[in-house]
Amino acid sequence: MPEKGLGGKPVMMTRGRRALLFIHGFTAMPHSLLPVAEKLAAAGLTVSLPLLPGHGTTPEDMATHSSQDWLDAALAAWDQLAAVYPNPAVAGLSMGAALALYVASNRPAPAVAALAPALYLRDWRLPFVPIMKYLAPWKQGIGNDIKGKRFSEKTYPRYRLKNIQDLLKVMKTVRPGLARLTTPLLGIQSYEDHVIPPSCLDDLMRWAGSHVKENHRLKDSYHVITMDNEYLKVTALMGDFFARHMPAVK
Repeated sequence: MPEKGLGGKPVMMTRGRRALLFIHGFTAMPHSLLPVAEKLAAAGLTVSLPLLPGHGTTPEDMATHSSQDWLDAALAAWDQLAAVYPNPAVAGLSMGAALALYVASNRPAPAVAALAPALYLRDWRLPFVPIMKYLAPWKQGIGNDIKGKRFSEKTYPRYRLKNIQDLLKVMKTVRPGLARLTTPLLGIQSYEDHVIPPSCLDDLMRWAGSHVKENHRLKDSYHVITMDNEYLKVTALMGDFFARHMPAVK
């Protein structure tokens, strides 16, 4: 039977003329970014949180969408925001961070923040996904990797194994573009991330062509750093970085 829909919706927090596109992760929705997004908006930044295709609805809906849908949606979201706000910055969490890097590699964003960036996975079972997606098509959800008790992430309790292939395709598409990235780059990830290898942050700093690169490690969080014990630190790091690298807008 189809899962009950999550009721996900895009979120727009209209504040100042400087704007940020903030992209959620795989099987999640904008809700997982709200603790940080609300603080950034309170500081005067307009924040747009799009809902990626197939997310925030049902796992069955997600199974009808592909990596290209998510890549196209990220670019379209930036273009729509840029039509109203000059050169928005871009940020994302997990797969959303990979999409943010993709946007920054293809659009003139003044700054990009990659939170727990999903650039690759490490799992011995990955080579068997093309076969297993037919034999055991459903997989248990991977959300809510949060150390603290204050917030709880709303994600799909299960998803089609086919969508793991789509996630891997997003990563494969994004990685080659990092060398041509010139945008000032902020990276943040926990030492104890149970979803994305912590080495992804180190490799991002090595692969990115940006002349300005800052990276920070968290010690009291898991994967969903926008909802974990150090979300205020994440907010402060992002706010300071964007204040330094986003030009003033009249």
